[in-house]
Amino acid sequence: MALKSFADANENPATSPNLHSTEEDRVGVFVHMLQNGIVRTDAMWLVLLLRSLKVLSRKQVNRLQFGDAGLRALVSALANPLNAKVAAEGANVLLNVCYEVENVHALLKTPGVQQLLLFLTEDDEDVQANAAGAIQSICFQEEGRKHVHDKGGIASLSVLLGSRNPKVATRAVGAVHNLSSDAGVIRDIRAHGAIPTLVSLLRSDRLAVSGSAAGALQNVSREVASRLIIRELDAVPPLARLLSAPDVQAQVCASGALLNIVGPDLDRREAQRAQARAAASRLRASQQRSPRASLAPPSPSGPDKGGGGGSGRGQGLGLLGLQEEEGEDEEGMLSVALPPPSHSQRRGLGRLMALCMATAAIYDSVFEAPPPLEEVP
Repeated sequence: MALKSFADANENPATSPNLHSTEEDRVGVFVHMLQNGIVRTDAMWLVLLLRSLKVLSRKQVNRLQFGDAGLRALVSALANPLNAKVAAEGANVLLNVCYEVENVHALLKTPGVQQLLLFLTEDDEDVQANAAGAIQSICFQEEGRKHVHDKGGIASLSVLLGSRNPKVATRAVGAVHNLSSDAGVIRDIRAHGAIPTLVSLLRSDRLAVSGSAAGALQNVSREVASRLIIRELDAVPPLARLLSAPDVQAQVCASGALLNIVGPDLDRREAQRAQARAAASRLRASQQRSPRASLAPPSPSGPDKGGGGGSGRGQGLGLLGLQEEEGEDEEGMLSVALPPPSHSQRRGLGRLMALCMATAAIYDSVFEAPPPLEEVP
């Protein structure tokens, strides 16, 4: 059979003659076959046809030929699939064709996303992996992310993050990574308990998994509540380890996550020190203007909040610390406009991480193997 010979000869992308050809293929002929009612009732023929469409859809020039009619025919063939092989191969075709924004828009006009989300709940791991991969492709587009989120995609993907199948876990975390770039999705990721799993995936020996997990955490850590959870789960050591990973994208994601998680604390501490220095400077200036004020005894009823008294300097700093922790104004506290913090510590952290990444790049150019790193406990 010609169809089987074509699919078998091109199954492996690395050795596929069709993929290495720049010629445009007649995708419309295959789509027309897909619309044939007899073909769609024969599982063997349908699998061969979907395998062939998977091969053809690896080339952009072919993907652009699908159009609305091709996407409708494909989704229709996947509704109530004849078997798991049909579902897996069909999801693989969607994974490829949704590299093009036009095809994503066409797919969103069909029940295709709902069908893919149902595939995520199947027992067959090939079906799960290919459906998650298709959703990852769809979620590269903003409209696709919104659609998947609106259809409840976070719940199903969160379950698959803990899969023992490497392919399923890789594609699930990739889909969550793409989804998390929308701020409105972050709360749902936290609500479905996905953050602890994402942190655990940072320790994966598969760089595609740990790098995507770092990217998702970089996005999720923009929310304060999620950032606190990530810090409690001790995500900083494995993120720091990824700074020397032999993959630039993983390094960038890890550095962004670290800046989001650690950076705000550095800014706050720097602001506190600036306020403390300013308060001390004001007190010294006040004492220099009124030298006798420092000799007055403290009031019997408690500390003098106006800054006078023998221990006024220490009390003023103590009140300032309380004010920063509680966020409340103290009665009688001097108030002046302070310059904004310079964020020098955050910049310093960024430079340190850039140095780590540069060192890793230099190491890669000199040595063939990555540096031996101790396991993160």
